[in-house]
Order: sequence, then C-alpha cells, then structure tokens
Amino acid sequence: MHILMSLLLAADIGGTKSALAVFDLRNDLGASVPLVQGVYASRDFSGILELVSAFLGESGHAPEYACLAVAGVVGNGQAEMTNLPWTISASLLAERFGFGGVWLINDLTAVCSSLSLLREDDCLELQSGKLDPRGVRAVIAPGTGLGEGFLVRAGGVTWAQGTEGGHGDFAPTDVTQAALLDWMRRQHPWPVPISYEMLCSGLAIPTLYAFFKESGMAETKAVRAALAKAEDQTPVIVSGALDGENPCLLCRETVELFLAILGSEAGNLALKLYSTGGLYIGGGIMPRLAGRISFAPLLAAFNNKEKMASLMATIPVRLITRKDTALLGAASYGAAMVAALPGK
Repeated sequence: MHILMSLLLAADIGGTKSALAVFDLRNDLGASVPLVQGVYASRDFSGILELVSAFLGESGHAPEYACLAVAGVVGNGQAEMTNLPWTISASLLAERFGFGGVWLINDLTAVCSSLSLLREDDCLELQSGKLDPRGVRAVIAPGTGLGEGFLVRAGGVTWAQGTEGGHGDFAPTDVTQAALLDWMRRQHPWPVPISYEMLCSGLAIPTLYAFFKESGMAETKAVRAALAKAEDQTPVIVSGALDGENPCLLCRETVELFLAILGSEAGNLALKLYSTGGLYIGGGIMPRLAGRISFAPLLAAFNNKEKMASLMATIPVRLITRKDTALLGAASYGAAMVAALPGK
C-alpha cells in the first residue's frame, strides 16, 4: 500500500477526556509516534467542533482525513455520546474542516482495531491459557463507562467491532453481590435496569464504596476528608485501597468487589464470543492497579463458569498497559479506510 502524503486526524473522544493526534499515513502506525498530539478535558468544550478546532489550531497541520473513536452509540455517520451530551456528525466535521473522508467508530471498535499493532510489552499477562492465533479476541474496558468489543480474523480479513455489552443486566454471583443488587434496586427502583456499567466502571467505584459504607464498614478520616474535597471520588478510593503503609479496608473491599464483577462479566463475554484468541482488558483503571493489588478476585470470577471452568482456564487473559490504544486503533481504522478510497 502506497499513500502519497496523507495526514489523518485520529481522536479518542471520551466522556472525561479526549486525545487527538495527527498521523502521517506513510509511516508504520504501530512503530511511529504522531506528528502532534493533545489531550483535553472533554467538558471544557461545548461540542466536537469546538474541540477539533482548538486542536487543529494548535497543531499547525491540516489533515485531509479524520477518524474519531467515540464513547457512545455510532451509526449512519453520527454518534451520540453516552456520558456527555454531545452529538457528533461526520458530515458536519467534513464541511467545517474540509476533510475528504470522516469515519466515526465506537471507542471499543478502535481498541479492538489496535490489537494487531500491540507488542508483547504493551500487555501484562494475567492468565497464560492456550492461545489460538485464529481465535476471536475479546476486549472489556472499564473506564468512565464499561466498553466491550471483539476482533475477528478470517480469510485474510480482520474485523473489529465495539458493542454496547456493558449495558447488559447485572447478575450477582455471591451473597455480597446479591445484597448489592438489592441495595441498587432501592437506589434505582424498577423498571430501571441495573447494568454492569453501573457497577463496573470508574463511575461505579464510588457506588460500590457507598454500598459498603451503608452496610456498616468504617470510613477512615483521611479518606473521608479527601473525598469531601474531590470532584472525582474514584482516584481517591483507588489510592486508599493501594496505600501500602495504611490501606483503607473500605477502599480495599470496594476495589476487590469491582475486580470480581469485572472478572465475572469478562468471563461472560469470553464465553459468548468463544474468545480462544484471548480476553484483553483495556481502559484506564486497571493499569493503575497492576503490581499493587492482587488480581485473584478477577481471575477467580472469570474462571468460575461451572461446566465451562476447564475451557475458561485455556483462554489467555491480558491487561493492556499501553495508554493510547483507542487513539492508535482510530488511526489504524482510518488508514485502512483511506487506503480503500478510489485512487489510493
């Protein structure tokens, strides 16, 4: 494939923060760094046009194409963000910035698209399993929300697809989780469904903390004071759980329950997709836990699938430690779309 000096705007548009970069499509995307990159607080902008305008104004580049990975539902050239009141239109972006092609994809489609570009040191192996290089690869990614997706390779074709599986109904697997579901039902009366995203994401960690606190677990003075000052409680709770000298038991229980719920839903995803190519864990929360807390609750829940327990033990489980996978995947997806254009 030969591309004449084509610049691509790739973006990872999230509910909390957004990363944008300009890539030269003549370079190896897996090995190269973008020409320019910026990270912004999403809520500092009124919408996508203002955000892209700010980045391109600072970048000094005028890319011909754009591929945006969006944390939300994408279809027919439009995206509705899940945790931000933004509607993103491919046609409006093309009209405003003169792009010759604009592609909107789900952020998990982007993460899945990046898997083929990841190197060995971009992941941490949690369970070795028995890798089938032709098998489906599954991705689950707790961040602001809970993303899920998969990568299929067959007949020389690679297909990445994000899903909205994180909004599936939560199913408790033990007494504590059953009590959690009852507690959530009181907070969100029927017919509001209780989803995995509500209990397994950055937004969910303060919820799990409140559940344990209301169940009678003691809150430390230090954590209480830090939470009172924090705009975002999740980093405070995670830090409290990881404090090597004086860990907060309430914080630790919160994080361990989060890991158990994540492991259970990761196992559900792996079973439904028969992901013998591996289960990959993405998102911004998990890499911060690596080496500082045991992932045993996650793996125990992942493998606890009754008749399928022996199958689960053969599925490799890897934690993605590279931070820019959605951005890299958007660039990879965009490059493939540019290459498929007439005359390329």
